Amino acid sequence: MAHNYGRLPAYTPEQRPRLRLGPALRLDQLTLPTVVDEISRVPSWPMYLNDQIGDCTCAAAGHMIEAWTQYGQGAAVRVSDNDVLRAYQAVSGYVPGRPDTDQGAVMQDVLDYWHRVGIGGHRILAFAELDVHNPAELKAALHLFGHVYVGLNVPASAETQFDAGQPWDVVAHDGGILGGHAVNIGLMDLSGYEPITWAKRQRMTQAFVDRYGEEAWVAVSLEWISATGGSPPGLDTAQLNAQYTALTGRPAPFPANPTPTPTPSPAAPADVALAAVAKPWVRTHHTSIAGNAKMAGALKTWMKEKGL
Repeated sequence: MAHNYGRLPAYTPEQRPRLRLGPALRLDQLTLPTVVDEISRVPSWPMYLNDQIGDCTCAAAGHMIEAWTQYGQGAAVRVSDNDVLRAYQAVSGYVPGRPDTDQGAVMQDVLDYWHRVGIGGHRILAFAELDVHNPAELKAALHLFGHVYVGLNVPASAETQFDAGQPWDVVAHDGGILGGHAVNIGLMDLSGYEPITWAKRQRMTQAFVDRYGEEAWVAVSLEWISATGGSPPGLDTAQLNAQYTALTGRPAPFPANPTPTPTPSPAAPADVALAAVAKPWVRTHHTSIAGNAKMAGALKTWMKEKGL
């Protein structure tokens, strides 16, 4: 089969500022499952023209929409080839029928378009950069947001492995880099990753990401966030919202972390003993004597606060 690429090198932070998710992750508050799987229930993966043109950056976005809607809304929504093509034309300048204009796209440009305009009627709330070489950060982002958008430099050996149904892994002689490629990772386990590429699920080892990974991003979808009950405790939304507003000047998009309900401390034995005496006393008639009335009111307040 044809293996088309199309991911252009990433901008530097000086060329194009971006949010960083890492500082807002509370990894110490997260209990991550051994396997994070957000792809197995998706019935099929379209090619989205990536066997004909270098639109991998937009094809991966289409796959993420499909997975988010399957897991977040209960039924996969498959955007059309034309939806993906329109996005690729907008961000790259590609003109159908003119191969010289098929030059690929920068992932951050795709994310920006997806945020401002949308792909197939689906817009993202925001996006942030990840450390592609930090597996804990990637796994946390996958668990919290349902997918990770990753940019790779693909060697010739990876094409051979793909066609043979083998995992992408590091080999002694990789045949050189064939092109930049964008994929969406939807599964992580102890043995590595599983992205979607060229209409298939493809295993990928940590060693492969360490060698060939160049960039990673998380896109925030309301179709995912609303289904998972808002922002989880493993994310400092106040910090992320502050970064977003400072960078863009726009209102903060991330739902606030829920305020935890305080758990009352167990009552001390002396408190329990006093409450046992006070309860029948405050129920008797003390309202006619000012001092007694005040004492009764104070005891009622105390017992309420103590949960007695």
